[in-house]
Amino acid sequence: MKNILKFSFLLALSMSLFMVSCGDDDDIIIDPGSGGINVADGYYIAADGQDPSSTAQLTTENVEDDGFTSQGRSGFLGGYVFLAAGSYNIVQITNKEVTSTLGGTTEVITDEGSDCDFNDYTVVSASASASAFNVASGDLYRVTYDQMTGETILYAIDSPGLIGDATPGGWSSDTRLTGSVDATGGSWSMSDVILRNGQWKIRFNCRWSIDRRADSNAGFMASNGYQMFTNFGGAATDLQNGNDGPNIEQTVEGIYTITVDWDPRSGFSVDLNRTGDAPELTFDPNDFSWGIIGDATANGWDSDRNLLYKFENDVHGWYGVITFVDGGSWKIRANDAWDVNYGGASVDMLESNSGTNFMAPGTGAYYLTMSTADEGMTWQLTVSDLGWSVIGMGSPTGSWDMDTDLESQGFDSGIATFTLTGDFTTDQWKFRAGHDWKLNLGENLSPLIQDGGNLSFAEAGTYLITMTFDGANYGATAVKQ
Repeated sequence: MKNILKFSFLLALSMSLFMVSCGDDDDIIIDPGSGGINVADGYYIAADGQDPSSTAQLTTENVEDDGFTSQGRSGFLGGYVFLAAGSYNIVQITNKEVTSTLGGTTEVITDEGSDCDFNDYTVVSASASASAFNVASGDLYRVTYDQMTGETILYAIDSPGLIGDATPGGWSSDTRLTGSVDATGGSWSMSDVILRNGQWKIRFNCRWSIDRRADSNAGFMASNGYQMFTNFGGAATDLQNGNDGPNIEQTVEGIYTITVDWDPRSGFSVDLNRTGDAPELTFDPNDFSWGIIGDATANGWDSDRNLLYKFENDVHGWYGVITFVDGGSWKIRANDAWDVNYGGASVDMLESNSGTNFMAPGTGAYYLTMSTADEGMTWQLTVSDLGWSVIGMGSPTGSWDMDTDLESQGFDSGIATFTLTGDFTTDQWKFRAGHDWKLNLGENLSPLIQDGGNLSFAEAGTYLITMTFDGANYGATAVKQ
């Protein structure tokens, strides 16, 4: 290569001298050209033995912080890159030259961070002494490189989806788009989607983020690791990574064709094509008083365990903590009657007035939500194994960001009981369900009031907290040990 450049330079010089001898008095400009890799300084993911492409650069990104905000992290880089199957390195380019090459060993991680069937991602332990790492299949990947931990994440993108109270699935489930992607770009779309006034976001594979913290209960300190985003907010015309931007505001209701495009140079964009008016809705939440009934519950098939109603962010929701016994079955029904009820093979596939009962998820306390973001056109039922907890500066964690769980003691004679022994200060605290604020209780210990004021003790100390639920009302006692 150097000999060719030298020959080209000599040829150009001899031609210039020839032109001068012919009487050309203009200034002579000799440009031998510039060698090296013609990309900007920075880090890239590149096929082993090949120069990186400008479309494979990993750029500075923020990561998760407390309160669903974002924060900077020194040396954290990311991007969305199409990778063909093969061997790859993370390379650093400085002044058009490769100044470092990182290979690594790979490990496939499976977690429950996705609400769909996309729980696997690959972690590469990046090292300058390691050989190139393998990418098994060609796809669009979420690629990140964290210099503090020396790890690279590879997460294959199946599809984008819309989620939020403006969308058909509310904040409970994604409206998933279908399409395809290759090295030249990708496009996913869905027609006849009803969008209501409200908020939404785009996320990938039904996942908000990938949590790479050493201790998920220890907050978002840099030394504890990081939580990377797999979603976009901001505005439909200005997508922003994760919590860098707010939820996208939907202000014009209608029926839409929604298209999400990816270009290897310009990234992601979304197009909302309004094709008609949204159907008019008439909905009264007082017509629905949802409860859980079945031989897996404290009242058997005789009476319901009531959920508490709350309207928030244009979502009508009913929330509760239900104690189940393994091996039993249950259903959700409205108004203590069988006129409106749901069953099915799973809570993800609700069947209206179905004869099929849900099976209990196991023995213990479970957080249930029944919600509608489109005023009764569709319903979403969720079940989480997170029951009751306490949180607050006065609680055992001493924080409004970390919960201390109560332990389910089962039920007897229709009364479900939950207990906790822990150290409390005189600062404020509260009960909440599912590590979520939609169902929180306070004001008094007995009765506990939905969305009531914070609780506190006059004296600091170790307390035995006993919480009870009779199917309709919650109460608690606190005994200083």
